[in-house]
Amino acid sequence: MVVATSRNIEPEIRGAALPAQVGERAPSLIGLLPGTRAGHDDGLEPSDSPTVVALFGGGEASFAGDREREAIRAELRALGAVLLALSPDLLWVFRPDDEWQRLEPAPCPPDGGPPALFGQFGIAPEGAGGPGLLGLFVVDAGGTVRFAHRVGPVERITLRTAVEAARRAMSLPLCGRTGASRREFLLASLLTGFALAVAEACTPPPPVRDAGSLPQDQLDLTLEINGQRHGLRVEPRVSLLDALREDLGLTGTKKGCDHGQCGACTVLIDGRRVLSCLTLAAMADGAKITTIEGLGSDEALHPMQAAFIAEDALQCGYCTPGQIMSAVGLVAEGHAKDDDDIRELMSGNICRCGAYPNIVTAIRRAQKDMHGAGPASPGAKGPA
Repeated sequence: MVVATSRNIEPEIRGAALPAQVGERAPSLIGLLPGTRAGHDDGLEPSDSPTVVALFGGGEASFAGDREREAIRAELRALGAVLLALSPDLLWVFRPDDEWQRLEPAPCPPDGGPPALFGQFGIAPEGAGGPGLLGLFVVDAGGTVRFAHRVGPVERITLRTAVEAARRAMSLPLCGRTGASRREFLLASLLTGFALAVAEACTPPPPVRDAGSLPQDQLDLTLEINGQRHGLRVEPRVSLLDALREDLGLTGTKKGCDHGQCGACTVLIDGRRVLSCLTLAAMADGAKITTIEGLGSDEALHPMQAAFIAEDALQCGYCTPGQIMSAVGLVAEGHAKDDDDIRELMSGNICRCGAYPNIVTAIRRAQKDMHGAGPASPGAKGPA
């Protein structure tokens, strides 16, 4: 159990030169707690859990109202403690798990009864005649004071606020405890009121939805793909790759990385090779798009398709549509003068199977047969 300290525990009373301080032995609670008898030590510990000792001036009405008791019950459960509230005339033992609470006249043990106990805890006997809370202490199962606060002359603190402040102070790490000063109690009171107000005013938040479920405005587009016009209604964020595969069923264009790094999604837009995963469908509205499905047919392959087959320029085949589309655009650009040019200008298309030598050979072979054979525009400049 950690030790809380208090800056407001110096004795200010006459006749109590050495009141109980934090870390010291607490006054005996024999005869006050259940399981003990006044004036007789029966070998039992005062409690098998911490005890919160609240000293009051006045009668039962000054202890706690019915509306406060449930909040006090929760704080006591957090502390794992039992509450012992004592006035000069009454004793109230509040166990958080008991529905019925023990309230009876204060006993008068041989050691002087409540007046002597008040003095041992540093509470002025003459102050005990006034109403309200006069002091609050936490005593551990071994009988040591772990928290102490004596209410000053101008303070007005409810039992609930005091117990909450004790619970918060007991949870502080050893290096961060500064005790239960008046500021601590006032802060605890403000926090309690604020929390209750928020709890009553707040309503449960609506279910959290991910970005994919949020409603979006939609666009009407017309895409001319492989010589055919297609009307689409898509969200502005839809990529050309997803529009081709998901909305039009043209799955020859492959989704490899979806980050523009592998080239598997290459298509031609107005004769220029473009990465469709990085191109919004809205950007291609009205343009002429060519995919692998539009290069040739089963009966008449495009020269680049035939060259890839003849030169065995593929293995698994997943990257092949993007390789062929990029090669067609490369030849149309007119920059592939030699093998080094082809390797440089095809570097954006990755073949994880490593068929690069055969790809270069296939492109060189197809160059001879491509004049006017493909849909690429001969005047196109540079890769997109």
